[in-house]
Amino acid sequence: MGDNYKSINNNMNKSVKISVLLLAFLISVNLYSQIYSPKDIVNIYDPFTITFGDMVLNTNDDEFKEHNFLIIVTITIGPEKLIKFFYKDDLLVNQVKNYNDDYWSINFTARKNNIILIPAIYNIANNGGNISIKMEGYSNLSAGDETMMSQLSTSYIYTSSTMYGSIEQAYKYLATSPEVNKPNSSLLTTAEVLQRNVSTRPGIFYLSNPTEVSYSIPEDPKKVIGTNLLIQGQKKIESKLSNKAADVWNLTFTKYTDVKLVMGESYYNKIKGTFSDIINMPKIDENKREGLIARCNEIITEDLVMGRKLGVYMNAEAIKQFTLLLNFVKAGIRVKSDTASETSDFMKSEEREALNYFETNLKENDFNLNNQYLFDDFINSSVNRGAIQKEIDLIRRYYQIK
Repeated sequence: MGDNYKSINNNMNKSVKISVLLLAFLISVNLYSQIYSPKDIVNIYDPFTITFGDMVLNTNDDEFKEHNFLIIVTITIGPEKLIKFFYKDDLLVNQVKNYNDDYWSINFTARKNNIILIPAIYNIANNGGNISIKMEGYSNLSAGDETMMSQLSTSYIYTSSTMYGSIEQAYKYLATSPEVNKPNSSLLTTAEVLQRNVSTRPGIFYLSNPTEVSYSIPEDPKKVIGTNLLIQGQKKIESKLSNKAADVWNLTFTKYTDVKLVMGESYYNKIKGTFSDIINMPKIDENKREGLIARCNEIITEDLVMGRKLGVYMNAEAIKQFTLLLNFVKAGIRVKSDTASETSDFMKSEEREALNYFETNLKENDFNLNNQYLFDDFINSSVNRGAIQKEIDLIRRYYQIK
């Protein structure tokens, strides 16, 4: 009887443990499915904006309303730094609360020049896959600070010449609001001096505690683990001062894709032209075969090589997808330039990989990181989609692929 009781008790304990583990697993899956939705995670190929909304900042400056003040946002990505300023005219004071004449809590709304555009960090050397954002404010500025501030417009974000090109290009194709800050590299030194020295001025008051947050930006959003990922949407960043008060910064992250930037480059139009010219040929003269294959290879080896041409926007994923497209076109050239309807030759490995790629993506027909540079004009286009499917059928029949 005692042994039976122990056996039953052990089995019950095991069942309880299994149930608890299963419940914990289901909760964690549900939690992570919300946090790690790939469509919301900012990856290294995604430009994104940071929009500053309402903020609650505390100060011990009892004459705050009579003084000039400054808010500084410093963004660090790898070795690169971006500096953004908010001046008094950029902020609307909604409410002021007094805490025993010790400190004052001010509720602000950022009413203009409040959007920062960050380019895809893939294009920032040694980026480390993360971004740090530091926010700080100061009141009762000196005359020297105000003179320096007059040289620095709050409609700009100040950065190095290394970063300027990437931000300028992103601004050209993606900025849709006049509140987005333009890049400026000529006054970075002035901005750095103001940022570095303002906190040490005699008589200066803090407007909020300096607050810093860091976020991880992965290469592949489907293969990430962690809780500090940069995810688009609203974030409330708090810095506790006491049980009654806290500094609160409300930020909204909005991610974009860099597809428009890629489509603005000359190599993209060159690829589109080559694809259109070749894939719509029902038959190809055998004497033209090598010339057409060479045309595809020239784009792969000349236009799609990172760093070969200065000032050209591309990334590893775009290079991969366009190379697959051109290798697929090369496979079609071989098929359509042969008088025989099938062959016993082995298909070239890079062309077979391209065939598999397009079969998979035409079947799924979904915009994602693995096809986003080809999607609109090739996979999602009914005309080009039909042409690709015909080419797939010809290639499979020719190489007797079942």
